[in-house]
Amino acid sequence: MRAPRRACIAGLLGLACGVSAAAPAAATASAPDLGLGVGLEPTARAARYAVTITPPGGHAADRRAVWFFYRDASRIAMLKGAIDETWTRDAQGRIAFERSFHDHAKVTDYSPGELLTLGLQPDWAALATFVDARELAGLQLKGRSGHGAGLRLRLEGRASPAGVDSLRVDWLPALQLPALVLRGSAAQGSTRIELLQQAARAPADWPQPGARSAGYLHLDAADFGDMDYDPVVRLSEALDIRSGWRKPHAHD
Repeated sequence: MRAPRRACIAGLLGLACGVSAAAPAAATASAPDLGLGVGLEPTARAARYAVTITPPGGHAADRRAVWFFYRDASRIAMLKGAIDETWTRDAQGRIAFERSFHDHAKVTDYSPGELLTLGLQPDWAALATFVDARELAGLQLKGRSGHGAGLRLRLEGRASPAGVDSLRVDWLPALQLPALVLRGSAAQGSTRIELLQQAARAPADWPQPGARSAGYLHLDAADFGDMDYDPVVRLSEALDIRSGWRKPHAHD
């Protein structure tokens, strides 16, 4: 049987799923030592992030976007413009996932059973913290500022299995969210994700999860094998592959 893989928001962003850094044991503090707040159920929060992606080599213009992140006891959502990604948790603790493709007016649904079939074991706490807080302990604590609710920890190290990507995370333990994520490599370029605004409840002028996709056609991920002709199925599978959920396969 395959070992279950954890799912996290970062993986859906094309970043590492959580943070796995190969740091020397003597330089790596444990999660409790860093005071990350690991193991706590994060409180309801809405956040707005500025995202800048710089291609490698400096030959192309930066890509910029604003993403919106939402979490509460039953829903975690990331709104990224053309695609929304939403996790839901029912009263029995079962977790499901969906992607909304606004350019195609379609939603792909992943039931708890389908996620299990893919070998995924979603961790609600990891999803709710944007970056898997338990794995932040693999980075080295480089500095701290503020105190109490304003405490900010600067963590640095290497990300990805090969350890080729540099990674910095400025972590806010009180919010259980990153204030800043900087990731870079010579081959992949760099990504900067910076917290612009956060609140216990989203401001009225922010886009709301599910509002745009209320009337969209839904596609069951369990049926993808019979729907290779659908461009949304191919898009969703490509994102699955990028997140490590599936292996690439040839289309007819």
